[in-house]
Amino acid sequence: MKTLRSIIAALLLMVAPAAAWAQEGEIILLAHRGGCGEGMENTLGTFQRSLDAGIKAFEIDVRITKDGKIVMQHDDTLRRTAGIDRSVEDMTEKELREVRLKDGSKLMFLDEFIELMSRHEGLFIEVEMKCRKYSDELLYGSGYLDKVAKAVLKGTPKGSTYAMTSFDTRALRYIKEHYPTADLGLITKNGCTKETVTIAEVLGVKRIAARLDKTSQANMKYAHERGMKVNLWPGRSDDTIIRAWALGADIHCTDYPVHLKKHIAENHKWLKVK
Repeated sequence: MKTLRSIIAALLLMVAPAAAWAQEGEIILLAHRGGCGEGMENTLGTFQRSLDAGIKAFEIDVRITKDGKIVMQHDDTLRRTAGIDRSVEDMTEKELREVRLKDGSKLMFLDEFIELMSRHEGLFIEVEMKCRKYSDELLYGSGYLDKVAKAVLKGTPKGSTYAMTSFDTRALRYIKEHYPTADLGLITKNGCTKETVTIAEVLGVKRIAARLDKTSQANMKYAHERGMKVNLWPGRSDDTIIRAWALGADIHCTDYPVHLKKHIAENHKWLKVK
């Protein structure tokens, strides 16, 4: 087993020298869509598997149905997960509750997820609003943003943190204006750069989710100095969480949370995951 000193030495060869501001062996392990590399994404079975393994942080995706319910779904259509070439926005709650995903699972709705997580303490949840392609009419006129915000704010258990995140700056601006106490985060397909930090500051949000492979230690230091919490993604291999920690990430979003938690316990005991 590698010692801490040998691990740090290896990191020094991979990235710029670690600075004093870097995390001291602690990072949040965020289960992407509940752990989409280990089970059907955004479903009860996958969430339960992760919870049973001691995972305490989850990322989910939410959209609005034709009749105004908030359902958990990542893609624009159900083609990949259920073989149905329709969007949830064009289907009613009744229709969606009859859908079976490719592994036999049912779609989950936001209220069901919140009820499940209410049984647990000390959680960190990121609720991603998948609305970047929504028209203004659908985004604002359907009540989507208000329904998500109210459900999240009301449903956050004591001792847990629920943040609402999005690529869509319209959504973040609206919730910041109408729900000023909400914990918000900007998602970008770019790295955590000074430009990204500036955009987040203009929006009034304190969280950024950015590409691991496009982020530098210098820019992470800048983000932290500006009061940002940073989630680096994607996480699809054993080494990405070590790279994220070395860069100074607060959170690492992974498709394989159960496997990665076990891998860290066996190979990197010095790294505490939350």
